[in-house]
Amino acid sequence: MHISGGGGGGGSRMLPPKQLLTIVIVVFSSLSFIKLLLLTGSPSVVSSPRNRAWDAAAAGVNGTDRIALAAKELALLRSLVAARSPCRLLVFGLSPQLLALAKLNSGSGDGSGTAATAFITDSADDADAARGVLGGGGRHKASGAASVGIHRARYRDAAADAWPLLRRARGSPACGRATGTVRKSGCPLALTSLPREVLDARWDVVVVNGPSGAAPEEPGRMGTIYTAAALARASAAAAGAASAVDVAVHDVDRTVERWYAWEYLCDDNLVAAKGRLWHFRVGAGGLPDAFCNTGPVQIL
Repeated sequence: MHISGGGGGGGSRMLPPKQLLTIVIVVFSSLSFIKLLLLTGSPSVVSSPRNRAWDAAAAGVNGTDRIALAAKELALLRSLVAARSPCRLLVFGLSPQLLALAKLNSGSGDGSGTAATAFITDSADDADAARGVLGGGGRHKASGAASVGIHRARYRDAAADAWPLLRRARGSPACGRATGTVRKSGCPLALTSLPREVLDARWDVVVVNGPSGAAPEEPGRMGTIYTAAALARASAAAAGAASAVDVAVHDVDRTVERWYAWEYLCDDNLVAAKGRLWHFRVGAGGLPDAFCNTGPVQIL
């Protein structure tokens, strides 16, 4: 780079290399800053895997980002809901796959009465996304918006506490087979903070696929499995001796789900299994003060 000489001389001189390098750095830094401003100034929305799954559900596509149920597990779950539809369906957990059960429950099957579906979730994001799908006219919208309820829950016990809680429950008469409404249970496993329209209702099908329970520090499914079993017993008793409630528990390959399913849903009630999904049929009979006829499961 040259600059004009001073005074009357017409010559020019070269800038020193160090000064020239400084000018080049300043120019490139300015260009980079301008480029950064242009990029950050333009609107750009990055969709998370969770949002992409719910967006796919709203569009009627079964997304793959958050699939929790394998194809054969989902087929079993759909078949037991369809067989009893229209029915009263309670689902612990919320995902695009599970939300689709609400639409399935509005179809025709062997059930009688009005279809009603309730979802229990501890995720505000999932609750908001599901309400968006239901209100957006997507394929997963049930036949009547009033027939689908989404309720928030706060789970207080981590999965790591499963064994101490089970020992405590075994020693508590309040955790025996419920004889009244679950809402008034004194068992620490009972989710008595759930809404009355959940705890006082009669259910035909109960699905347990939440909370996550995927890590020791995350909320475990001890309370949801116990509450599902208690609600199933109460619902079957209210419906009559010949009635039964279908209960499905997912992720039974995990220790907590397997322990508590054996303890409160009982091996003799197991009627089907596909992959990590167990299907129990719970009737009104059995011992008056215990969930299972065979006694506590031996856990080594």
